[in-house]
Amino acid sequence: MKIAGADHTNWRVRDIERSLRFYRDVLGLEPFGLEEHRWGERSLVSLRVTPTFILHLRPDSSFEPGPTGGYDHLALVVETDTETLARHLRDSGVEIERRLQGVVGAQGEGEAFYVRDPDGYLIELKLYGSSRVQSGEEG
Repeated sequence: MKIAGADHTNWRVRDIERSLRFYRDVLGLEPFGLEEHRWGERSLVSLRVTPTFILHLRPDSSFEPGPTGGYDHLALVVETDTETLARHLRDSGVEIERRLQGVVGAQGEGEAFYVRDPDGYLIELKLYGSSRVQSGEEG
């Protein structure tokens, strides 16, 4: 057996509209199944992260974020420069909890911004070397 890749992850959220404002409007992920969800034909809303990976959001009004049970964060690769990303997050009202250099990921080392979604999930926004070059830095 050989694992060929990651396909999706499912997360419970308290308020789907609040989550969509973050994932769709701030991070730019494209939702699908939203109308079907609103019509009661689908129990979740999906957001395309890459052509081969999606994030399912399952609304649960009784959901109370608690201990993560080992979950730490979801890392998403961002294609922009660091200053543009920082400005976009600030302008969108998203607090940057941490900003680190040299964070190792699947494509090597890069800069990482850590933010929280409306339900408290930690999201790493990862920029690799080509993103820093866009801002005039050598990478």
